[in-house]
Amino acid sequence: MSTAAAEQQDHINHKVKIFIPCHYDLSQVETCAPFLDRYGGVVFVYDWNVAKDTITDYYRRQYPDGWVKVLPFSLRNILNAIKNLDHRLERSSADSQNNATNSGSNSSLNGAMSPGGTSMNGSNLICEAKRQHQVVFLLTGSMNPDYGVFGLTQKRILDAVKDALPERVRAVNVIGHCMYGCASCSGVEHKVPLYFTRYFNKSLPYTAKDVRSIYTPNNPTIAPTPNLAHAVLVAPSCGSTSMIAQKPIIQLFHRLEQTGKWKFIWKMHPTSLHLDGYDTEDASGVEQAELENVKFILDNFTVTQEEHACLLPFMEAFDVIITDLHSSVPFIATYFTPKIILSYFNDADYGTPERHQEFMDQLNTFVEPEELEALLTTLPTAKGDPSFFYSQYGHVDGQEDLRFGNLAKWPTEQFEPTQPFLYRQIMGQIAVEWRKIWKETTEKYADDIEGANNALGFNAKFPLLKGEDSLTLPMTLPRVLPRERRAAGVELRIMSFNIWNGGLSSGYPIEQTAKAILASGADVVGLQECSTTPVDGRRKYMLPELIKHLPGWYYSDQKLRGTSEGPRNPWGVVSKFPIVNTTELGFGVKIQLNNHRHPETEPSYIGFPEGQYPSTTRSRTSSSSLHGNDSTRFMYLFNCHLYYFPYQPFQLLKIPYDNQPFLDTAEEAIESCRVARGKEMEAVLGEIRKVAEQEKDVSIFLTGDFNEPSHLDWTPLSVLAGLQPLVVQWPMTEMAYKAGLVDLWRAYRPHTSSGTGSSPTSPNGSSNGGGFFYNNRSNSISSINGIINSNKDVSDPSNERDKAERAVIERPGLTWSVLRPELDEMDHYDRIDFIFGLDRESSPIALKEIAVKFGEELSRSGEKNDKVFKPWPSDHRAVIATVLM
Repeated sequence: MSTAAAEQQDHINHKVKIFIPCHYDLSQVETCAPFLDRYGGVVFVYDWNVAKDTITDYYRRQYPDGWVKVLPFSLRNILNAIKNLDHRLERSSADSQNNATNSGSNSSLNGAMSPGGTSMNGSNLICEAKRQHQVVFLLTGSMNPDYGVFGLTQKRILDAVKDALPERVRAVNVIGHCMYGCASCSGVEHKVPLYFTRYFNKSLPYTAKDVRSIYTPNNPTIAPTPNLAHAVLVAPSCGSTSMIAQKPIIQLFHRLEQTGKWKFIWKMHPTSLHLDGYDTEDASGVEQAELENVKFILDNFTVTQEEHACLLPFMEAFDVIITDLHSSVPFIATYFTPKIILSYFNDADYGTPERHQEFMDQLNTFVEPEELEALLTTLPTAKGDPSFFYSQYGHVDGQEDLRFGNLAKWPTEQFEPTQPFLYRQIMGQIAVEWRKIWKETTEKYADDIEGANNALGFNAKFPLLKGEDSLTLPMTLPRVLPRERRAAGVELRIMSFNIWNGGLSSGYPIEQTAKAILASGADVVGLQECSTTPVDGRRKYMLPELIKHLPGWYYSDQKLRGTSEGPRNPWGVVSKFPIVNTTELGFGVKIQLNNHRHPETEPSYIGFPEGQYPSTTRSRTSSSSLHGNDSTRFMYLFNCHLYYFPYQPFQLLKIPYDNQPFLDTAEEAIESCRVARGKEMEAVLGEIRKVAEQEKDVSIFLTGDFNEPSHLDWTPLSVLAGLQPLVVQWPMTEMAYKAGLVDLWRAYRPHTSSGTGSSPTSPNGSSNGGGFFYNNRSNSISSINGIINSNKDVSDPSNERDKAERAVIERPGLTWSVLRPELDEMDHYDRIDFIFGLDRESSPIALKEIAVKFGEELSRSGEKNDKVFKPWPSDHRAVIATVLM
């Protein structure tokens, strides 16, 4: 290579990774392949695509080394793939110091910052951001404004990703449907024949010689002899204007082949091979007729293998080609001329572009079957040359992908990010934008909602955003807690903690569970799974063992026996304060809140080194104070562990679990939940109602593992983001909300209603930047059978709605399970552990701090654990809320 040539090669060595949302089938393989071969990247396959298994298998076989990955199309997967480009180099501090000493080049690493901005000095690992590639989205869909709704919407939603991540996403370029003669395109986008690159470079997995050997071993592809049939390539397009939908033409092929003089080799458009599964309920019946014709062809003719996706070796191998005029196939054939090209010209061709006479002169067109039979009876002379092809696209040189990158101004150097990747925040931002795009598009193209729906990844029959405006928000849109009330209130830290089969299934002793509780700083804890796994049909109840490691604490087994038989795993409550009573059914305990801790003088428990926790010794309460006096305060903690079987999220996601049958609809899941947990939840809420009516000035909280997600989490926006498979109004949390209970995790939002950074104003006019005060006066416990409405104080309900829905994505509060990576296809993280508070005028509550997750830190697509304790002894994260009463 000459110096000039080498310099040119360096100049066009683009530093990108290619992301291709494969919207259709294998018809665009050769357009995409040059980029994937050279740069690597990700192919995203839409779940609604009936060819998704074929597409996934094809790309995984073509790139078994993982150079190209295949993922389902979703916002979550797109952002996760972008995030995975953020490779980082890890060194120990000792190594970095040695390197700095030896070379002097790494001394700056000693003050390196982690992605979140935290210094990594000392014995921690030091992370240095590598230079990275940028992402380019390549789209194969039509941009025709008349009927390219899918392509237009797809480009808009991916442009939104680019706009949100300008450092990481370089471009959204259109590469597909640009060959001359294709009626589905708005025009020629880039004038680069990408389809020819692998053929020219001889890097296709098969050649024209292979085609002849496989499909025509005994049949000449030129003029037939008396004893041999003439092999002809039939390469139709698809759709109502294709000959594939014309039964008389197909019957002619069948009759001619039966004479023994002809052998028709059908190179089907990939879409035609997957018609069975597409919606064929077209009123005209064309799609159904096309489906029947395809089945007839498959049964009666030689059809090429689907993995032989590239048409070009077939064009080279055959001298007679029969195709549709409205497709790009006859134009592609002109590259191989002189050929005999017979083109079906349907007068109903939609959007047929004006064609150059020079191009038409190379073809022989027909409309009726009789015209085709006449052309085959006396074959015309082969004609044409590639000059028209060259006039449209230039010469093929095998560098088409590089030429395209230069035209698109792709980067030639890697970049170094200046901002951390805020995964959840970006996801929430883009999901709101995608919803806006969807609404605008469906209003503009009211007759083609399918295109917009499918571009976002959802089958048109799926009610993507249907009815979302009727969904209720959390009943509390937070108000600021007035400063004077905060000073007068009793501060309490409440924890809900599933300790995993008596705290022993993690392999650590029960003492580790006690240490986790102490490290959390919790005052009262609702515990679930307080027994070991059954041995000989019996469980060992571990709460008495646990309390030995919580000196000075109190506990209640909620009237459950110390050893329990059968499938249930009992629960209990531990408290720094005296437990003075239990409710009739044992779901609730009454706790006396005297001698509470003082946060002004006592440091946070979280800050203590392991094993050096504050004293938990509490002075015992006198018998007189148990009956109450002017200074005595009480609260109720209800605690439950709803039945674990069946687990409906896994059933909807088709994840095998205890041989449970799979479910398809939200309605099926909701009914299954009601059967599994409804009666028990009614019992819990019944006890809460009874206590609330009898003791109106006592604060009431509910902790528990519901073994079911929240109806506030599986929302249209979370489905749009790819976090959930469909919208489900999970019934247990909905029942709690209708009873007036507030989900403390989901109700909290760390921003003002105005969206500014200024301190918000409380209902009485005082300014305060602290916690949030919940006091929905109309929503007392008497609303047990009524639906809770949103707070009426909000100045901009639509803005608050966006914030509330984004909070579901940005702070999902995932609690189960911590055992596998979040993107594991055989698992699904969810929020099934809760803390609820009953807010009413007679006993209002306030949330000082967000309900924090507590457990060992794991990577959750960019979501960091709020508090960390290692080693964590459970498969659940705990939930903690600091409240004032």
